[in-house]
Amino acid sequence: MNILINKIKLIIKNSIEKLNLKGTIIVERPKLVQNADFATNFALINAKLNSSNPIQIAEKIVNDIKDNELFESVEFIKPGFINFKINKVFLSEVIEQIIKEGNNFGKSKSKNEKYNLELVSANPTGYLHVGHARNGAIGDSVAKILKFAGYDVETEYYTNDAGNQINISAATLFYHYKKILNLPVEKPEETYGGDMYNEIAQKFVDEYKDEFKDVEIVDNKINDEKVNNIFKQKSIELFMKEIKKQLKDLDVNIDFYSSEAKMYENNSINKIIDKYKKLDASYEKDNALWLKTTQFGDDKDRVIRKSDGTFTYITPDIASHSDRIKRSKANKYINFWGGDHHGYIIRLRSGLALLGYDFDLVDIDMIQMVRLMKDGQEYKMSKRRGTAVWLVDLLEMVGKDAIRYMLVSKTPSSHMEFDLDMAVQRNSTNPVYYAQYATARCNKIIKSFNNLNLKVNKEIIYESQKEKELIILLDSFNSVIEYAASSRLPNIVCDYIQTLAKTFHSYYSETKILDNNNEQLSNQRILLVKSIYQVLSNAFNLIGIEVKDSM
Repeated sequence: MNILINKIKLIIKNSIEKLNLKGTIIVERPKLVQNADFATNFALINAKLNSSNPIQIAEKIVNDIKDNELFESVEFIKPGFINFKINKVFLSEVIEQIIKEGNNFGKSKSKNEKYNLELVSANPTGYLHVGHARNGAIGDSVAKILKFAGYDVETEYYTNDAGNQINISAATLFYHYKKILNLPVEKPEETYGGDMYNEIAQKFVDEYKDEFKDVEIVDNKINDEKVNNIFKQKSIELFMKEIKKQLKDLDVNIDFYSSEAKMYENNSINKIIDKYKKLDASYEKDNALWLKTTQFGDDKDRVIRKSDGTFTYITPDIASHSDRIKRSKANKYINFWGGDHHGYIIRLRSGLALLGYDFDLVDIDMIQMVRLMKDGQEYKMSKRRGTAVWLVDLLEMVGKDAIRYMLVSKTPSSHMEFDLDMAVQRNSTNPVYYAQYATARCNKIIKSFNNLNLKVNKEIIYESQKEKELIILLDSFNSVIEYAASSRLPNIVCDYIQTLAKTFHSYYSETKILDNNNEQLSNQRILLVKSIYQVLSNAFNLIGIEVKDSM
């Protein structure tokens, strides 16, 4: 709820009804805020609907509402805008609402709609890297924002725990297992790189000692099926335990973990294949089974079962989505995918549409790559080496708050550079420090004046332009959340945080909060500071960073 905008909209609504006008009412902050607090383009966008000149419409409305007590001034600007300046008497109503609603300020009523979000789907063959971290941080922030905006939200993690990558992981761990025991072993041609495999292999050594000392790796696979299965299942279990811990450390919340392997166990994939055949959505060609995805705009039909009887990557993916839709019964399904998966979007949506689902039921939000920078150069080193910088290393280097904030502060569809040097700075160049310093400063002010009787006094007016600017900004919080939710862009919340923090820091530097000669004014200003602290706290919670009360 935006108190001031809603008041203006109601006044305009009553006016246009009185003047026999009709159309959509939009009230926004103008680009040049020194000219007005708010503006509407009603006359421009509805001129044709009312068969009238925009200037004439604007002039009629202005003449009708200009004496309303809400406004300090109302004027129309060619070619038909109406500008409003708010009477400062009404600013205290915003503060009163923030104090009253507290942690719920900015929250929307239930929309009776459910979202199901797949945040991460990393293979359980290693730790999470910075790319997975960006998916998780953005997806989790979107989930928090959607909940705050009134939606029912469920989060998922799709576990790719079947396929050749699990065999490679098992062989890699077995190789490190024997190396730790100083046993002779040939390195497989296909292995995963990184010291993490030593860490996980040590757990096998701790549990099994040298029980498997006589087992060998032959043709890139552990040549004892029982031992191979132990290493496969145990590796999935151990890596998923680590992945879940790392997600928790990043404050990413997952409600449901699905498993590709379980779909093979319960025959879900074959059931999908059979359904495609019954629906005449597939056909045999060159001993392979093809799906008619060109019916939904794909550039060619796709193989879902190869000539050797194995399934292509997309097949279990379609099956998992079908199971997910049946289980969740959401109104909308969102996947957060890395930018390199763009080619799979239409295949997945076509595959689901051929099963009878709405083509637009699943949206894919593409999240681009992260490039880590240090000392002005791309940073590729990692304690655990391998092919990426792992989240566990990044958490040690810069901490959860800096990672969360930096990763969600840029538009997901754009490539980003994560400056490690800036992330550890304790000054205004670091945006998360700058934001958290605002709550710490607010808290210090509030604690310093606990002896004041903090009650809203509507007779004491917020006089300065900076106070007016702050209160209008606080009042806009719900609009910001609604926009961030509808666009699924948590960076919008980060932009708001920076704007509010900057405006507050500026206000603090030029305003004497405590005026010994005017206790009532001091009381009002402390309430403003308390409101800023509250709204920043609410915004921090939505992007998963901590509120700092001291720094």
